[in-house]
Amino acid sequence: MRFLKSLSTIAAMTLLSSAAMAAAPNLIVNGGFEASTFSGAFDTYSAGSGLLTGWTINEGSVDLIHTYWTPASGSYSLDLSGNDDGVISQSFATNVGQHYRVSFSMAGNPDDPTDATKTIQVGLSQQPLYSFNTTGHTRSNMGWAAKSFDFIATGNVSKLHFSGTQESAYGAALDNISVTAVPEPESYALLLAGLGVITTLSRRRTRSSIERGEIQ
Repeated sequence: MRFLKSLSTIAAMTLLSSAAMAAAPNLIVNGGFEASTFSGAFDTYSAGSGLLTGWTINEGSVDLIHTYWTPASGSYSLDLSGNDDGVISQSFATNVGQHYRVSFSMAGNPDDPTDATKTIQVGLSQQPLYSFNTTGHTRSNMGWAAKSFDFIATGNVSKLHFSGTQESAYGAALDNISVTAVPEPESYALLLAGLGVITTLSRRRTRSSIERGEIQ
């Protein structure tokens, strides 16, 4: 009985650790741009409009895309250049010193074959560049690519921004934006240790049962 209680306790701790790592919530509101109900091909939003739920359009304009091209997932995505290059941002709560991962899907407006390489600046205080080449892609075959980078929070609030650099109305396409906390190494260590203890105790229990003749 004592063995079973110990095994149950360790198993519960291991499952809790595993669940915590798997269930990290997305800290971004409307990261897939699905908080919309319009049914047209696309809609253009300008700086200060307040129409892009969860996001601030800081400069220029963006196109919220519905049926104009195929999104990475869901029903909507974003062209970071509306009538001109746009800049969007969103602030979210963070814990100082916590490790986070920013992930997003990137493609590009394929309507201008003379300007195939789409480039954006993405980041917090830093501004790394990300590029996508639209050559060979169409509105029905966008070729969405997964992008990501990590950062360590330096404040209780962090701000993520995406800036278009295309200088045209045919910009980079965005979808599936997320920010999630990355489990610390000790979380993985706890999970592995728990699994190891369960395995060891199970082997000892089996060997003990064999020695007592309970298992043939």
